Amino acid sequence: MKKKLQELIQKQVLILDGAMGTEIQKRENIKWGRNAKGESLAGCTEALNLYSSQIIDEIYTSYLQAGANIITSNTFGAMEWVLAEYEMQEHSKEIAKLGVQLAKEAILKHKPLENQKDALFVAGSLGPGTKLPSLGHIDYDTMFLGYCKVVSGFKEANVDLILLETAQDPLQIKAALHAIREIDKEIPIMVSATIETNGSMLIGTDIATLFYILEPFDIFSLGINCGLGPDLAKKYLLELSQVSKFPISIHANAGLPQNKGGVTYYPMEAEEFSEIESEFLKIPGVALLGGCCGTTPKHIQKLVEKTKDKIPSLPKGEYKPSIASLFGAYELKQNPAPLLIGERSNATGSKAFRELLLNENYEGALGVGSEQVKKGAHVLDVSVAFAGRDESKDMQELISLYATKIPLPLMPDSTQVTALEIALKLIGGRCIINSANLEDGIEKFDKVAGLAKKFGCVLVCLTIDEKGMCKTKERKVECAKRMMQRAIEVHHLREEDIIFDPLTFTIGSGDEEYFTAGMETLGAIEEIMKIYPKAGSTLGLSNISFGLSKEGRICLNSVFLYHAIQKGLTSAIVNVAHIIPYARLEREDIQVCENLIFNTQKTSQPLYDFISYFEKKSGLDLDSKEDESHLSTQERISKYLIEGDLNAMQKILPVAKDEINPEVIVNEILIDAMKVVGERFGAGEMQLPFVLQSAEVMKKSVDYLNEFLPKKTNSHKTTIVIGTVKGDVHDVGKNLVDIILSNNGFNVINIGIKAELEKFLEVLKKEKVDCIGMSGLLVKSTLVMKENLEELKRLGIKIPIMLGGAALNRNFVDEYCRPNYDGVIFYCKDAFDSVAAMQIIQSGDFSDITLPSQKNKNEDSKLEQRVAKKLEKQLEVKEIFKPTKCELEFSYEVYKPPFFGRKVLQLSHQEILEVFDYLDKDLLFKHRWGYSKLKKDEYLKLKENELEPMLESLKKEFIEQNIFAPVVLYGYYHTRTKIPEDKTQGLILEVSENCDFKKVESFLFPRSSKKPYLCLGDYFNKEQDICALHLVSSGLNLAPFEEKLYQESQYHKYYLVHALGVELAEALADFVHQRVRRELGLGEKEGQRYSFGYPACPDLALNEGLFNLLKPQEFGITLSETYQMSPEATTSALIVPHKEAKYFAL
Repeated sequence: MKKKLQELIQKQVLILDGAMGTEIQKRENIKWGRNAKGESLAGCTEALNLYSSQIIDEIYTSYLQAGANIITSNTFGAMEWVLAEYEMQEHSKEIAKLGVQLAKEAILKHKPLENQKDALFVAGSLGPGTKLPSLGHIDYDTMFLGYCKVVSGFKEANVDLILLETAQDPLQIKAALHAIREIDKEIPIMVSATIETNGSMLIGTDIATLFYILEPFDIFSLGINCGLGPDLAKKYLLELSQVSKFPISIHANAGLPQNKGGVTYYPMEAEEFSEIESEFLKIPGVALLGGCCGTTPKHIQKLVEKTKDKIPSLPKGEYKPSIASLFGAYELKQNPAPLLIGERSNATGSKAFRELLLNENYEGALGVGSEQVKKGAHVLDVSVAFAGRDESKDMQELISLYATKIPLPLMPDSTQVTALEIALKLIGGRCIINSANLEDGIEKFDKVAGLAKKFGCVLVCLTIDEKGMCKTKERKVECAKRMMQRAIEVHHLREEDIIFDPLTFTIGSGDEEYFTAGMETLGAIEEIMKIYPKAGSTLGLSNISFGLSKEGRICLNSVFLYHAIQKGLTSAIVNVAHIIPYARLEREDIQVCENLIFNTQKTSQPLYDFISYFEKKSGLDLDSKEDESHLSTQERISKYLIEGDLNAMQKILPVAKDEINPEVIVNEILIDAMKVVGERFGAGEMQLPFVLQSAEVMKKSVDYLNEFLPKKTNSHKTTIVIGTVKGDVHDVGKNLVDIILSNNGFNVINIGIKAELEKFLEVLKKEKVDCIGMSGLLVKSTLVMKENLEELKRLGIKIPIMLGGAALNRNFVDEYCRPNYDGVIFYCKDAFDSVAAMQIIQSGDFSDITLPSQKNKNEDSKLEQRVAKKLEKQLEVKEIFKPTKCELEFSYEVYKPPFFGRKVLQLSHQEILEVFDYLDKDLLFKHRWGYSKLKKDEYLKLKENELEPMLESLKKEFIEQNIFAPVVLYGYYHTRTKIPEDKTQGLILEVSENCDFKKVESFLFPRSSKKPYLCLGDYFNKEQDICALHLVSSGLNLAPFEEKLYQESQYHKYYLVHALGVELAEALADFVHQRVRRELGLGEKEGQRYSFGYPACPDLALNEGLFNLLKPQEFGITLSETYQMSPEATTSALIVPHKEAKYFAL
């Protein structure tokens, strides 16, 4: 079958079908069926193979009629671990088999179209499920067995090929590939990954790295699906095409999903979709096209029409044999050589590492690996074997950490096959196995070589045979030949999959047998690399110098490495920190080392000379600092500002001010450097925290230089009055604009939060203002901006306006703001847009008001407008039907809370520490602190070295100085539900402290317009039930501390503190939520928390009823006229105890 497919794609494009899930959602009155417990299977699309097969048949048939060549079975989530969520895991194989059989039957009934003649296939669809092995959600063996069961069902139904789609983790792909080959050795396999908008899979692997991981495997094609529309996928297809030897597939979504009012809408119509995808055939290797989420038979029909008579081009990717972590690939043959393999994560060779293992301090052992990353290693050898230790356990624990937290490829190192296999089942990248040899004959060699083939690894082969370690060049070469022959002929490994280690022995022992050990090894490297030029070679470098002094070892290792590379060595297992470049060694050091290595006289004298020389040698300087001697003073000032290096700046300015006019330093050098910061930020090359560091350096530099600047009078700086609009308490974004503008030479009048229009107008009357800046985070704030503009227009004011904030977008500004104001309006997507806007205002030339975020995005703007119009049209249609009842029926349990009414929690010191444990650190670091755009390896390095220590420092400060003074209120209340007069409004939840309901607060919850028409009130027994409410805050001490930092120009810390305070409020909410679960006897994930203003209950006004019950006003927490809580680091929620409660949108 694989050969047939390969022949077909040389003649025609193969078209896959489109979406299954969104097509199912269009159907009315679906019979979902029930599981053995009688529970509804609503939402389990795979169960339709059993209970509503006619729907699946209709969808298959519609895609066949559209011209699809490959029908993908309705089995995306047929694995046991997915079906277990519906108590249907025992039906896994049956569902898989039926999914393929239904597709086969649909093909039999279908009369093939022209492009389908002898070109119709059923692909068994395998998704990733809901769990990722690299993140520890599920283990490899469970995933492997689950996939085996599904593939068995496929095989019994005579599936033609298998599609691993929407892959999010390379380790998941490996488990699936192994399962498929366990059941069927020949069936063609397509692999398709989901690449997110950030350019990588969910786990962090980019598409090129994925190719290098999968390159050794027997697959038919590699491609991309889901996650992106075709317009955004091209970049990643080009990246894949540059390296891939496989045919390439792409089945994209119908654009990025749009969500408005709870309606998910894929905006790209069939014509546009097919036009873009058909153009992909110009990319070498692209041969299979199709659709994913939101695509319909019409999309596929158009795609068939556009690709008629087109012939795909063959793959032309160029790649060099490489290894990879989850986060990046490294060529096996580095230029310049060698590939540096870090040796310190070795229980035998490193005492420090061994002590950490003995104490089971695995996090500390991870630190040993991280340190080698910093020192420049390309790969890490990991060896945990030590007498008295459970090697399998240590390998499991350590590789679990290294595989996801070390950005480099790994080299598991063990003599035990079991330990190696444990490691390989945890590593998602392409690793090196260390090692195989012939000491125990071919049986053990075969086991290790078999693992290398199965897991797609590179294999280190030691020159050890049945007689022992090979010490002469001749024996080393002969042993290497035997191992290569068996690796290729028996295990079907390739020459480039083998790295030979010809072994080296110490020349520092004085043992006559080893006088020429160095020469024997160098000779063997040269000979082996001549015979096998595609293979690699390596050495445990430090063995050559074992037994000698530290300084002597470092020099000898460095010199021997140089000569080994000259002979063809491609990699070395080394302590990277202890290698000195040959060119940096002193001539005398080199001479004494080479006399010992090339001991042609075979005497002890070179060793005695070596020892004597290094006894007198002073310590080696292994540290290297960046040389700035070539930089001018101006270049250094610019460099220090861009790098945010305050210490360096404070040292240079006192000297620089005497060399360069301080006015020039401020108005030219520093301002120009800040422009570079802005450009880098706009290009995604610099993250917000680093921008703030630069701004802080700028502010303190200007403050220092101020007294040396000439005093000027009556000089006007371009001025903006800026504030967060009425009812909005969020000020960080607005303050960032203040910081950036101030440090770019503009005058900023910051009027704070909840600013009424009158407050802006007061400043306008008193000061010479050139611009008004309005900021807001919430959707309601955008409406306030619109109202403010209408009033300004009525007053005849035409001053330039800047609008910005998370809820604002260009479409809203163009369609609702510009028509309601007569002056110039700038939509500023970020703080650096505001700099450009102020520069335009300063110039007085408004002929071109294009800002940096809009450059080269005219087409995107048109697309946004087109999508918005389509979305509005779609929403109008959706709003016609207003349901009055949920389709689901619920049973209700009786919960017995420990009390009714409000409780005020005073947290102990231990409980406060526990709250910090609830922090989602990656969310805090990436999204709140702004380190989201870093590459994976950069982020991990920064996280360990800077972010974790920074968090610990702030945590200590927050606790010791009582900055974090949490307010925690929660309580249990009696509930009952009522139907409003207008049934389409949803349900009213009446909440009371007493069961007589004499005094109640009423909460009107709307009903979803999407099946099964849920309303939060449905989760409560209408007669009598209970709920929990909570309100938590990081306290009233946080805001004054933030203000102090802001006034002191500690911008970076201000930003970090604010974000940490907001996240601590969320952590408090999690803390209380878990307490409620324990008190009500709920499971860890039972009983959901719903905050007002979010999709299931979008009305912020409901906060008023919550305030009446919990009375947070007593603790200084207030509610604004737009129902936002102050201080900002405050959150509240209704906790619904019903075990079936889930999140949904209206």
